[in-house]
Amino acid sequence: MSTEDSTGPGPEPEDIDAEFARLTEGLSLDDEPLTVEDVLSDASAAPEEDDVPTIAVVATSVATAKALAGVIRLGREARTDGIDIPAGTAAFDTGTGAVAVGALTETAAHDLAAITSTALQRNGIVLFWRRGDRMTATRYKNGERGEDISPAIVLGAVDDLVEELLLGATSIEELGEGLDPAALTRAEALEWIASGGKKRP
Repeated sequence: MSTEDSTGPGPEPEDIDAEFARLTEGLSLDDEPLTVEDVLSDASAAPEEDDVPTIAVVATSVATAKALAGVIRLGREARTDGIDIPAGTAAFDTGTGAVAVGALTETAAHDLAAITSTALQRNGIVLFWRRGDRMTATRYKNGERGEDISPAIVLGAVDDLVEELLLGATSIEELGEGLDPAALTRAEALEWIASGGKKRP
């Protein structure tokens, strides 16, 4: 068998030139190659997701912040899925019931709502969460996530402080230290619930 028979006919030179021209169409060899600095500057121009401030507010009908802190501590203990009280969570009093507040990611905010509603059982709560222009409201009951609802519908039923926090008119820092539920022992949580279950006249 000859060499020509084994290799077969090769591509025509004109075809190779045409294919190369097609593949390189639009490319300019005069352009400067990209440097590391070019890539980094392009990346830094895009807004970082982590740079956008977030806030979560869990609105409840619990009478006092002290009782709510105890409730959240016991709620964490009652969970079997291992979720923990998000760092930075604090309980505060409002005119319509205590709230748990924190500058939390969306996942952490839902963890907090699940923990809180686990201890409150049949008493529903509402989780408000905001990052940038996005604001959500979600119902929780018996430790389970419920329906997402329009924040405007439920904001009218809670203290004005909730809306002020969500809109940035009031900062978490302006509220003061608050009560950290993660710092409580189980015995302290039970004591706080018993002593903080009713508002003082």
